[in-house]
Amino acid sequence: MDELVSLINLLEITRKQPQYGYATFGGDARLGNLAEHHYLVTMIGWQISDLLNEKGAHIDAHKVMQFCLVHDIGELFGGDIGMYYAKANPKAREYAKRFEEENQRFLSRFFSNKEEARALTQEILDSQSDEAHIAKIADYLEVTHYKFFADPLNKKKDLELIVPKVKEKIEKVKDLIAKKELLVFMDVWEKKMKQFDTFLDATTDALGV
Repeated sequence: MDELVSLINLLEITRKQPQYGYATFGGDARLGNLAEHHYLVTMIGWQISDLLNEKGAHIDAHKVMQFCLVHDIGELFGGDIGMYYAKANPKAREYAKRFEEENQRFLSRFFSNKEEARALTQEILDSQSDEAHIAKIADYLEVTHYKFFADPLNKKKDLELIVPKVKEKIEKVKDLIAKKELLVFMDVWEKKMKQFDTFLDATTDALGV
């Protein structure tokens, strides 16, 4: 029980751990934090899973949400790296990934089921299952929506970077219905994101006003 109390105290740090990889993108909004990011990625992953299952796919939504909740937990003690920098400097990305992996290993000792926590955090670094792929897709989508919210979204550059990454993950999905529906969803998503010029455009469209 002591370890659970310690885990809760450590997770509270996510409220203050900024996603400083976004600093290179500019904008006037404050940097988001890890708690906000994990919450939003989990919401997206949950809803994507439900949508796919309504279409006849067989996705374990609970497992997707578990992956979403721990996917960046290794950044609790640092290690966030901007996507453009990671693309420009693959060696730095590899070091950041190894640092994140070590942080995940350390944190897994505080979970009630240490083996499960370790397995989840290891797989999300190199997704293999459909559920892990969907969690990574949710991560990529939230990244883009956050940048739009923060107002430095460069639709051409950002969509050119994210859409191929997402479609690469979709191609690895084994459930054929899930794969088909994810591709349909991404076409809709990309069209909508290109349509809006500001975050206000996106919210007023969502509200139908």
